[in-house]
Amino acid sequence: MESRRVTRRAVLTATAGMAALGSGVFAGTAEAATGATASTAAAPPAGTVRVFWLKPTDVTLDQRYPDGITGVMKEAQRFYRQELGVTFKLNTPAVEVVNGDHNRAWYENTRNGDDPYWWVVFNMQQELLAKLGLRAPDPRWLCVGEISAEAQGVSGGGGGGGWVILSGHDADGAAGTNGNMNRWYGGMVHELGHAFGLPDSTSTDGTPMSASFYNYPNCHFSQAQKNGIRNGPYGSFLS
Repeated sequence: MESRRVTRRAVLTATAGMAALGSGVFAGTAEAATGATASTAAAPPAGTVRVFWLKPTDVTLDQRYPDGITGVMKEAQRFYRQELGVTFKLNTPAVEVVNGDHNRAWYENTRNGDDPYWWVVFNMQQELLAKLGLRAPDPRWLCVGEISAEAQGVSGGGGGGGWVILSGHDADGAAGTNGNMNRWYGGMVHELGHAFGLPDSTSTDGTPMSASFYNYPNCHFSQAQKNGIRNGPYGSFLS
């Protein structure tokens, strides 16, 4: 998480000329997901939060990762219910383990846009779109993708347009190998806020949409943020 710049970056305003997921660069990736490589496996119910851990070919399956990411998602689920009185639904299992097509170095070093901060997570997201027939944004699910790959001090992640995309230090944090868990709980609450349609706060204001998420659980959504989540494009997912 130390590679975040001020607060964790929102995908919606990640790079110049990319107003939102599903436009610009992402219009092409979402379109690719409708091709022959799209998965025909049974998908979970619509209206849920669908969570993926993408495992590169040179990463050993370690149950701490899907279990830890599940724990982070359940804590975020609890926090949203505490704050809004309603929350999102997870699937069973909560985390889908996806075997990647490439090794870590490929995800870290393959150029995908102008900013290396995004290469790992954009490469991951494009692969998830193609493998699983997903869209960006996807009206069926709000999607969370984490990958065990990271160019140290460079790779990051963010949220927006119904997606959260996170690199290796978040996956390590969820697995319990990268410091205080409250950091990772607060970070997920923040990025899910972006995925539900919220912008960053303009100051450290005590809400999880500002750098106050680093103080989790000592942060709370404002009434305007609660209204924004409920009335946003994925508000119907909450119950």
